Amino acid sequence: MPKNYDVIVVGAGFAGATAARECAVRGLRTLVLEGRDHVGGRTWTSQMSDGQLVDIGGTYVHWRQPHVWAEITRYGLADDLVPGAVAPDQCFAPSSSGMAWVDAAEYDKRESALLDKLFQESRRYFPQPFQPLLRRADVEKLDRTTVREWMDRFDLSEEDDALVTQALTYETMRSAEESSILTWMRWWSVSGGDADSVYEAILGFKLARGTASLLNAMLADGGAEVRLGEAVTTVESTGQGVRVSTAGGRTYSSAAVVIATPTGVWPHIDFSPALSPERIQAAREGMQGATGAAKILIRIKGEPRNINVLNRPGRPLDAVWTDSRQSADEQTVVAIATGGMTDPGDPAEVAAALRELLPHVEVVDVVPGVYGMDDEFSRGAWMYYGLGQLSGYEPHTRFMELEGRIAFATADIATGWVGYIDGAIETGLRAARAVRQVVLSDRR
Repeated sequence: MPKNYDVIVVGAGFAGATAARECAVRGLRTLVLEGRDHVGGRTWTSQMSDGQLVDIGGTYVHWRQPHVWAEITRYGLADDLVPGAVAPDQCFAPSSSGMAWVDAAEYDKRESALLDKLFQESRRYFPQPFQPLLRRADVEKLDRTTVREWMDRFDLSEEDDALVTQALTYETMRSAEESSILTWMRWWSVSGGDADSVYEAILGFKLARGTASLLNAMLADGGAEVRLGEAVTTVESTGQGVRVSTAGGRTYSSAAVVIATPTGVWPHIDFSPALSPERIQAAREGMQGATGAAKILIRIKGEPRNINVLNRPGRPLDAVWTDSRQSADEQTVVAIATGGMTDPGDPAEVAAALRELLPHVEVVDVVPGVYGMDDEFSRGAWMYYGLGQLSGYEPHTRFMELEGRIAFATADIATGWVGYIDGAIETGLRAARAVRQVVLSDRR
């Protein structure tokens, strides 16, 4: 098979950018095909009408995330770190009377104590977080334990139960009765093991010029060719190479391919020969939490407080917090929607949902990031494993294995910071190493 390239990377998020950079800097002819009209995948930087840069999807970085911190250091961006959010003055959260605005310092103290109690055994289950099945017998039991079953061990008051339920389930995107406690336990162990450390590591800092400042530096390094608007439809492998075709009718060939898409996309690409049944089964079960979710940036006027909201289950917006302030009267908030909205991409519906919580505000601008099954490039929201998936599929090992000349890279199958930018970079490094061996083997 004539080969136009040594390596083709499908997807230009952090996993794909890492794989492409690692191949290109070693002199391999590398092509990146991205179906969207921008790079970043589920982690990309957009802009509000006033020019403010905002990250849609993955945002937060920290020095406890080893792979992303190495990249930040590599490209001289350590001085670009800014706070991930503004510390709140008040929180809207479950109380003895239902939902109420409470002092943020008191709420944080209460929430931290509750979560530390729930996750005090995280290091017992994951003593070495980058080897998640090191204590396999214990982890298998945990993997089949729901959030509700785990919480019921602690005899929480009705008020504390409501607080913890909402704090955990807006990330799981399922009810407490359907969600596994395992992914939260993994995040807790890899972040430091106490509430203050965890929240700093997962939400504490972001890049002042957005995640695009790091992603673009990685893509430019090594000179991989990047083509946008190239939705891959088929990947055909032979003993000699791989042929990749796109929706636009173009065909490219290479010695090896890296599929750097979310796991939900795998069943929607026509692979020949077909991918392993286990990989497709897991993808169809869904390793990305619920079928849809949204992270929405909203600029508002008329709210002098810095806020943090954990809403009642089933409401249109699950969580809202102050991201940044433009003035005493104007701020930008992050809103998370995981199922209570008809169309999170509709600014009018988003504004109406926000006014349920803040009826006095004026909504100035809305920038949504919507991830659902109807998005052909995400096919679901962010990663959150279902019951039994870690121990049943071992995605961090089995789904990182080559299938012929094809490697896979996505934060969904990382070993440590699963679901985060750090995890995407980790899997990009591993996939690049695998396909480089394929290319070198061909050259011998």
